Amino acid sequence: MKKIKAWLQLLSVNGIGNTKAIKLAQLWGEPHTFIHTNKLQDVDFITENAKRELFQNNEVENWTNIVKLIANFQIKFVSILDENYPESLKNIFDPPPFLFYRGTLKKEDFRRSLAIVGTRKASNYGKLMTKKIGSKLAQAGFTLVSGLAYGIDTLAHFSALENSGRTIAVMGTGVDQIYPPRNRELAEMIIQNGALISEFVPGSKAERWNFPIRNRIISGISIGSFIVEGSKKSGALLTAKYALDQNRDIFALPGDVNRETSTGPNYLIKLGAKIVCSVNDILEEYDFIVEQTEKPVPKLSETEEIIYQILLQNKPEMLFDNLILKSKMTVSQLSTILLSLELKGIIKKVPGNKIVPLI
Repeated sequence: MKKIKAWLQLLSVNGIGNTKAIKLAQLWGEPHTFIHTNKLQDVDFITENAKRELFQNNEVENWTNIVKLIANFQIKFVSILDENYPESLKNIFDPPPFLFYRGTLKKEDFRRSLAIVGTRKASNYGKLMTKKIGSKLAQAGFTLVSGLAYGIDTLAHFSALENSGRTIAVMGTGVDQIYPPRNRELAEMIIQNGALISEFVPGSKAERWNFPIRNRIISGISIGSFIVEGSKKSGALLTAKYALDQNRDIFALPGDVNRETSTGPNYLIKLGAKIVCSVNDILEEYDFIVEQTEKPVPKLSETEEIIYQILLQNKPEMLFDNLILKSKMTVSQLSTILLSLELKGIIKKVPGNKIVPLI
């Protein structure tokens, strides 16, 4: 706690942001070894007022609550001076001086990590391709990085988890504050198979301006970023901009030119991002190809199994309207189940409003 408190005290001083805090730490070591001492008297890149503030025993706002949250949620801390701080993050513009995290961080996570990001309002095509490509990347040993948001981010994390892979969620809140709340169960699964990480102190709520800031970390800890869907002004495109600035690879999914959420990836492709039509378009950049082997049938829910069995009994294909009559479900219920089965790769929709079982 002494180490954490000292970092927060250092950054609470007027005129000392991330860059100066890191520079001081690189000169003198962890902040608890030099704040409240006279070591900084000859430092010329901070003001006299800042030196006086650092010498005083200034308190950290909400410190008692932060301590409680760290204990209650088993939150861990890593500073930029620590060995397990992501090496790739140290070299970006404005790296975070420290990270709070829940779960585990492994060095190998960052040797082959790939960001998958996109819109919260994903199309069925975007969802399908996220699951299809994300699953293959996880099987190939990639750690999938995303932002825990609805839509593409959520599917990216699930793609890793469903294939026994590692995944990291970079948050725009404290790691104790799961946002959106509906993803609490997903967050718990990530903690068991990766990590939730954040530069924001425990207790930090969801603020609109936090999310664009955290995107530099998503791209920064990844060797490349795969942009699935998003407009030109979306957070996904901001992640791509950060990736470009950080000299990371940029991949993009080509989309329908009439769809707003395809304008971002299509724009990136025009600028030179690599087009992704299959997982090998990403893997070949790293001299790695996945063998196209058959997978076992994914686990199905009770209602998914009912629909799947109806389809098998009516092979080779079945009209959507006939499936409604057979299943006695509403259009909305059946559409949701069919999307889930499609994402799991065991059915496909074909022209004429027909469904075909694949396995």
